[in-house]
Amino acid sequence: MLLSQTAEYALRAMAWLVATSPEAPVRARDLSAATGIPPQYLSKILRRLVLAGLLESQKGRGGGFTLAYAPEEIRFVDILEAVDAYPAPGRCAFGWGACNADYPCPLHSAWIQMSEALRSWANNTTLAEVRDDREMLARMSRVRGDKSPDGAAGAAEHE
Repeated sequence: MLLSQTAEYALRAMAWLVATSPEAPVRARDLSAATGIPPQYLSKILRRLVLAGLLESQKGRGGGFTLAYAPEEIRFVDILEAVDAYPAPGRCAFGWGACNADYPCPLHSAWIQMSEALRSWANNTTLAEVRDDREMLARMSRVRGDKSPDGAAGAAEHE
């Protein structure tokens, strides 16, 4: 697994919010059901995203979670950092604590390549890219059972 389970769940929750309900609050239980993230685990992730200022939480009737910023302003790195799932710079994949070019571990050069690619991706990818992926939005709409543009009900199961 390239990213931790927490990282994947945080990205999944944020992607679902931006793709299906960017402005209307979504209840945690509905988000859990839609994304397959266990409710207790999701609750902890949502709390961290709120504390990081990426989500807003509204309590009570009609409450739920909404994005705190426009999707163009929320980078994947912000999400990963909010849940402490962003790999620390200089981390040694071989387990030697920290390694560097002067004292490399057997995996050092390959790990640096992968780490730099991950950092570039996380720094340059925003939730706007999820929102703007029309094919993905159509699939999510079918999963939710929304009506398709021609008025027919969509499939309620995953493809």
